[in-house]
Amino acid sequence: MALVVLAACGGGGGSDGDGGSAAEATGTWVEMSPAPIAGRSSAAKVWTGTEMVVWGGGLCKANPCQNDNVEPQSDGGAYNPSTDSWRKIAPSPLGARNGTASDWTGKELVIWGGGVGTTEVFSDGAAYDPARDTWRPLAASPLSARRTSATWTGKELVLWGGRDIVNTQYLADGAAYDPATDRWRPIAPAPLSARDRVSHEWIGKELVIWGGGTSNEAFGDGAAYDPVADRWRSLAESPMAARFVQAKWTGKELLYWGGEDWAQVFNDGFAYDPAANTWRKLAQGPLSGRVGTADVWSGRELLIWGGTPGTFNNYLGDGAAYDPATDRWRRIPSWTGRFTSGVWTGTEMIVWGGIVPTDTPGRLVEIKSTADGRRYRP
Repeated sequence: MALVVLAACGGGGGSDGDGGSAAEATGTWVEMSPAPIAGRSSAAKVWTGTEMVVWGGGLCKANPCQNDNVEPQSDGGAYNPSTDSWRKIAPSPLGARNGTASDWTGKELVIWGGGVGTTEVFSDGAAYDPARDTWRPLAASPLSARRTSATWTGKELVLWGGRDIVNTQYLADGAAYDPATDRWRPIAPAPLSARDRVSHEWIGKELVIWGGGTSNEAFGDGAAYDPVADRWRSLAESPMAARFVQAKWTGKELLYWGGEDWAQVFNDGFAYDPAANTWRKLAQGPLSGRVGTADVWSGRELLIWGGTPGTFNNYLGDGAAYDPATDRWRRIPSWTGRFTSGVWTGTEMIVWGGIVPTDTPGRLVEIKSTADGRRYRP
């Protein structure tokens, strides 16, 4: 079976486990009102405290939905769950693109880089203020054009690594952007090799990066960056197999589950304790291996939903929640399967957009971008 990865644009893995619980799925899904923007994946998507803001991303033109089969978007919308209503946001000074680095600073959605298929990558950025519905361009960055990832530290947006697909180059440098001064600074060299699609999470004092890889290799090492000292430290060796995977911070541990390594998808999980620099394996969950899931931390549980087993002929609509305090899982009710992402509002997980099958009778599986969404209430 060929593994087709939905990367910046967006099988193995072992058998299902019961996670120590056979309870029925709990929680409910609530339909969202129709969006004023086209369906898309790999968009900048953040929770501001009152709205989910979505910008850019890619619209599927053909199967597989990646690289030049994606039509980049340049518009955006904001969804308010308290009123179940959308609004179009002001036009951005940035050109259409997907795979941007982005995060919420507490005041602005900051976006940088991204690209158009295999033909163009960008090194510019902009910041959107939802309170004023206005944009401002960012100062020029010391980083070369690329698709990469970004993490907000409370003071700076830190970017590291990434890929320049036009020049077939993986990168191992980074920079930090201070929105208060509109200035950039290069960061110290990392003890990691060049790579893309890393997991990246801010844990209060450090940015922890793990995994990722290149077009033919996945990595199983990681490092933590302290922006105050401008210094890196290597993480303890992980029992987790090398892979592309997401991470969520609980306030005590970083939780990792699932992912893929170009040859297989995984359905196991691990937790990293930065204070002790140690790892532990999570109890086996009830989900099959997958990538492209909506993952959020609720303040008590890691919620995982949807995704794909790595090929474009199956989209998964089930999910589960993991409680690190008890090392137990519970199921989440099923919905229409898709490759997607989610945001946590403080009370709900919002899942909007992504890629779904068209279910065309009598034909091979075809896919499309979708503009529908739901909110999950635990």
